[in-house]
Amino acid sequence: MKRLYFLIIMVAMMVAGAMESHAQVLAATGRPMSLKIDSISQRADLTRVYCRIIGKPHTSDRIDAATLELKGGKVKATDIDGVDFKRYFQWEDDGVIVLEIDFPPIKKQPRWLTLKTLRGDVSQEVKSDE
Repeated sequence: MKRLYFLIIMVAMMVAGAMESHAQVLAATGRPMSLKIDSISQRADLTRVYCRIIGKPHTSDRIDAATLELKGGKVKATDIDGVDFKRYFQWEDDGVIVLEIDFPPIKKQPRWLTLKTLRGDVSQEVKSDE
C-alpha cells in the first residue's frame, strides 16, 4: 500500500512539473502588455504623459523607448519613472505599473503614444479630451 501512495505522489509531482514548464512557456510567449493613458500635462518645460501598463503578473518585461506621434512628426521620450528604459522589470501581483513619461515641450496635440518593447510596439491613441 505504501508503494501505491509513493507511486501516486511521484506521478502527481511529474504532472505538476510539466504544468509549471507549460506555464513558463506561456509567460514567455503570452499576451503582450497593454497601455492606458490617464492624462497628459503640456507645460512650458516638458510634456508629461501619465499612464499605466498592464501585463502578466510574475513575469518580466522591458521598455526600450517611448515616442509621441504628432501631426507632422514624432518626439522621443527623455525620461521615464516607474521603470527604467532598457532594463528588465518584474510585473507585480496585480500586473499594473504606473508610469510617468517625459518628453520635450510640445505645442501640438499628440495623437499616439508608442512604447517599444521586447515583444513589439505597444500603442495607445491619445483622446482629444485627455
